[in-house]
Amino acid sequence: MTGHAELIPLPPVDWGGGDIRDVTLLELTTADGITGLGSAYTGVAQVRNALALYQQDPRALHTSNAEMTIGMSAIDIALWDIRGKQEDLPVSELLGGRQRDRVFAYATVDLPASGGDAFDQVLRSVLARGFKAIKLCIEDFGRRDDSLSGDEWDRREAGLLEFARQIVGNDIKLMLDVYGSDPGWTADIGWAQKTAEVLTALDFLWFEEPLAPGAIDDFVQLRERATVAIAGAEDFVLLSDFEELAQRKAMDILQPDCTRVGGLTQMQAIRRLASQNGLHLVPHGWNTAVGLAADLQFQSTLADDQYCMVEFWPDRTITELLKDDPFVLDDEGRIVVPTGPGLGVALSDAYASSK
Repeated sequence: MTGHAELIPLPPVDWGGGDIRDVTLLELTTADGITGLGSAYTGVAQVRNALALYQQDPRALHTSNAEMTIGMSAIDIALWDIRGKQEDLPVSELLGGRQRDRVFAYATVDLPASGGDAFDQVLRSVLARGFKAIKLCIEDFGRRDDSLSGDEWDRREAGLLEFARQIVGNDIKLMLDVYGSDPGWTADIGWAQKTAEVLTALDFLWFEEPLAPGAIDDFVQLRERATVAIAGAEDFVLLSDFEELAQRKAMDILQPDCTRVGGLTQMQAIRRLASQNGLHLVPHGWNTAVGLAADLQFQSTLADDQYCMVEFWPDRTITELLKDDPFVLDDEGRIVVPTGPGLGVALSDAYASSK
């Protein structure tokens, strides 16, 4: 397409331990003046390279390698936004039809391994914000050393999970993420099965990344034995990778990130793979307001309520980027899906004036 593209670096996401990840916003404007917004979970240079390749060969949008696909995500999302504005329809209608006006939101929170008052205060502060679903990321959970015996570690970890459930009560959805995709992850399937049993007893909704991403055989076994849903794959990019996971039924819930996997077009393809194999899809991603807007449009096409959720946290890249701060939790912990054409969102005047 001809027109103008503007690339805007956003504040990077700090994952801790020196892991800083770049995020880029894309404004793509057609020759007749229609602007679409997109974002990618990567730096400006990578999105610029993707744009150059796309302008040279539009077919590369969904046929590139993993590195280029991440940059292409911003282009694909922006093109859906543009198409919605051209047809005066929300993206959800273009994706197959909106089934709901609100989508349930969950918060991902970091908690101290020590438990105690600090642990309690963090969880209560999240509840005070109106969240009805919380994904726990407990410091060093599953990363054991020789300071305790195996049984002592089992009791300590189970105690933290029981403490969380006690704090939030039985009406709040809880999930556990142990970041098994981290390079230093060593916990095995035996540990994962034990932990899954504790999560089942405490009525957790899912267990995320309990194993290293490449341990697909173990994932298959774990899913067959566990009664809590197994989730993962946020670090996967290519459709072929998700195809293997879906066909082998390695997880109950696939978690692609639309700002990494090639945008909404590839999210649709991954959902088809999941559905064909009896699996579910819950988008991973909270890194920009544009990515969240895309996730909301995507999830609002679901009729089934069980896993119709988006990941959300009121970070400044969420709350300050768009006009009117459209992502506000209602009293049921849901977010209203924007109804305007395209993604239904626009950059805030304050942000635009600062560029």
